[in-house]
Amino acid sequence: MAFAAMLAGCKKVEVKYTYSPTEPRAGQLVKFSNQSSAGESWNWDFGDNNYSVLKNPSHTFKKPGTYIVTLTVDSAKYNTCSHVVTVYDTIPTFVVSTDSICHYTDVTLTANVYNPFGYTLLYEWTLPDDCVITSGSTTSKAIVAHFKSYGKDQNDSVQIGLTITQNGKTFNRIRKFIVHKTVAPSIIMQKTDKTVLCQHMINGYIEDPTAGDSEDATMLELSSDTAIVFNGVTFLASQMQDIFPGLSIKRLQIDVVTQKWYITTDEGLFVANFDGQHVMSIDTDAIGAICIDNTRNRLYWASNSGLKAMPLVKSKNNQFATTPELYNTISDIDRIVVNNNLK
Repeated sequence: MAFAAMLAGCKKVEVKYTYSPTEPRAGQLVKFSNQSSAGESWNWDFGDNNYSVLKNPSHTFKKPGTYIVTLTVDSAKYNTCSHVVTVYDTIPTFVVSTDSICHYTDVTLTANVYNPFGYTLLYEWTLPDDCVITSGSTTSKAIVAHFKSYGKDQNDSVQIGLTITQNGKTFNRIRKFIVHKTVAPSIIMQKTDKTVLCQHMINGYIEDPTAGDSEDATMLELSSDTAIVFNGVTFLASQMQDIFPGLSIKRLQIDVVTQKWYITTDEGLFVANFDGQHVMSIDTDAIGAICIDNTRNRLYWASNSGLKAMPLVKSKNNQFATTPELYNTISDIDRIVVNNNLK
């Protein structure tokens, strides 16, 4: 009778549970949901020497493999439920620093690999031909790059691949992206044969010159670097002897902010104060055309080597330490203007 009473006091519990995701990967959080019919205490054995007494625990399996996960309710041997949980290898991939890749705009590509045991990792990026890497290399974990041609005239689709070798295993990841067209200001140039060219300036990068359009041609017609109107007075390049005695000036521009002259002569490009003092040579290779861009604080000029640029001079005595940049190698530029209309 006593034994029968003891059996009557032991309640059989229907033990069951589910888990999500059903195909977990190493390093991924797995949530266990206790769906037992009753119970006041719970003991979980995850099969990897880790345990829990929570009713609905979460657990991360660090290694791929097969694990027997057992739930015991009320510490009774007959109140148990076990499932075989298969944990898969984490698939290496890569992430992108922005959701919107734009033409000629740097983007960071970073390999994303779960590597808890410090295996040696090898990387090999596969990039389109026009992709320019500005930081890192094709074997780096992370690279910074931009696209020169894709997205230039329209939105374009590109494909980027990454091969990762981890502990002797090779993983290939290929992703497709849209490179969006970017609108930007541009430098407009006219050659001595009247050909009009356009060179876009995008996020600090300078595109290769392309053919200009009618808007560019009109801007060139309206510009001048031989006659400048400042404070109601017209200054002609051919009549500047009072300010610059002894100099035969070909072209001139004035920075209206600092009131400095930029002039080209047979001896090259010079900067001077408004009263003609502190004349300093900038480039003996300059041949004529000048353009000032106060929006970007830049000076552009034509030279025998091509189009050059540098920041505008700010010092009172016109000293500067900047080395001019060469934007292109067009040696017969006759006129220059900046188009700040984004297109």
